[in-house]
Amino acid sequence: MTYSQQYEGVFKEGGDVLKFENEKVYFNMNEMGNMITNKVGEGSYEILGDYLLVKTGEYSGEKSSVQPLPGSKEDSVGIKVTDNRNFSLPGILVELLNSSGKTLHGGVTDSDGKFFFKKNSKGHTIKVSDMGYDNISFAYDPTNDFLVKLVKNDVIENQTVVFKLKKVDDETLSVLLLSTDFNPGKNQLKALEKLDKKARKSNYIDKYMKKEYEPYQPNLQQ
Repeated sequence: MTYSQQYEGVFKEGGDVLKFENEKVYFNMNEMGNMITNKVGEGSYEILGDYLLVKTGEYSGEKSSVQPLPGSKEDSVGIKVTDNRNFSLPGILVELLNSSGKTLHGGVTDSDGKFFFKKNSKGHTIKVSDMGYDNISFAYDPTNDFLVKLVKNDVIENQTVVFKLKKVDDETLSVLLLSTDFNPGKNQLKALEKLDKKARKSNYIDKYMKKEYEPYQPNLQQ
């Protein structure tokens, strides 16, 4: 059952954000035990007891992207990796995978953010990844080079994200991110309780997020 009116507005703690608006949730949260990567996503939600389940869809914010370019070499494919400000990113893992997901060739980008691999008829997918970034996979085309722009954050799409959620008072929510890829199996409540128990065993600490009120902005249009 969905309680769309139970929570409204924006709750923040440091750089973490949980926003309820128009029966949807937007989140930007760092994951306990992983302070490098922020998890971001949005979607419809339902509340089961103390658990908030967000069914993420397509993320409307900034995501990693790829742009095909004309191939520059006869026998190899080139990958150029930058951040969203167009600065080269060295040390990024680039992999050529076959149709089964097995790595045919892999390595890391050089100081100019570039990596080349030999053309391979068994190539199917190129994967570009690094901790702290929104990893991206795309179709291999031996006639092209590729410009990849990686953005910070781990964008969650088409997965169920679970938070433990408690209302402390009218201004404060106690929030704990339990899973970014929840698969309930046959007994959803039991699976949720198992996630919660695992988090407590790992000594994960709830975030106390305060409601933020936007300043009143008069309509100046005539």
